[in-house]
Amino acid sequence: MRLPGDGGAAALGQALLLGLGLALLYDLLRPLRRRAGGAAPLLDLSFSVLAGAAAFLFAMRAPNGRMGLWELAAALTGFLLWEHVLCRFKQRLTAFFAQIRAKKEAAGTKFRQKNTSKN
Repeated sequence: MRLPGDGGAAALGQALLLGLGLALLYDLLRPLRRRAGGAAPLLDLSFSVLAGAAAFLFAMRAPNGRMGLWELAAALTGFLLWEHVLCRFKQRLTAFFAQIRAKKEAAGTKFRQKNTSKN
């Protein structure tokens, strides 16, 4: 069974996922950009080329061979959704795991000190 329409909702959903994926890539490149110093513009250029290529390939899959305004808005929405909402969740999750790791390291250090003092 197929719903009537030209697949516009599917295209908007795919554009939203495209924006989320590009934002994730941007987020993954962020630490590299901070450490790169003078090479940071090269990483920005590489991200721009990859984002442009992804948008071009997305547009070529469209029936009319172009990315419409609504798809572009959905991709931007996905990007901004990651940057302003989901990124905070990722930061909290990362901080939580860092806290667990620090507790494990502290317990391991305490255990080693205790065993060293017995010998």
